[in-house]
Amino acid sequence: MPFILKEVIIMDILSKFISHNKTKYICAPATGKIVHLQFLNDKAFSNKLIGDGLAIEINSNCIYSPCKGKINIIAPTKHAFGIITADGVEILVHIGIQALKPDPSNYIYHIKVGDEVNIGTPIVKLSDKLLKKYNYKIITPVVICNYHNHPIKTMTTASSIKSGKIIYTYK
Repeated sequence: MPFILKEVIIMDILSKFISHNKTKYICAPATGKIVHLQFLNDKAFSNKLIGDGLAIEINSNCIYSPCKGKINIIAPTKHAFGIITADGVEILVHIGIQALKPDPSNYIYHIKVGDEVNIGTPIVKLSDKLLKKYNYKIITPVVICNYHNHPIKTMTTASSIKSGKIIYTYK
């Protein structure tokens, strides 16, 4: 086998190995305090019925994309949005588990369903009215809905996080 052909085959195998073992991660969509799902006062999240991940008690009015992907849903009440990544991971960001009947006027979206986003893309701005109502402590779960297919490998051990920093990795 000619040397160049061997080199091409080796590079092809190496690139597949590198891309296959590439770390996949989700970042914090906002700055705040980390809250583990089991401590949430919401059984759907604390029992991982919706997905696995972490929550952030956010203290700012802007929510950013936690990953690269495509916006696949915005809740009619605008309190939640979903992103699907290129590898099929379904991420849900649920803004404020405290609200029983979210008021859509409290959420101003910068994107729409079908838009491609990157980590840090501004997604939604929260109204001052909403922030004041919850004393600037809005609990926001960030979960992988299809976590049985993409289990979480590692989670941050930090007690607080800045927007854009890794909160967990997955397979």
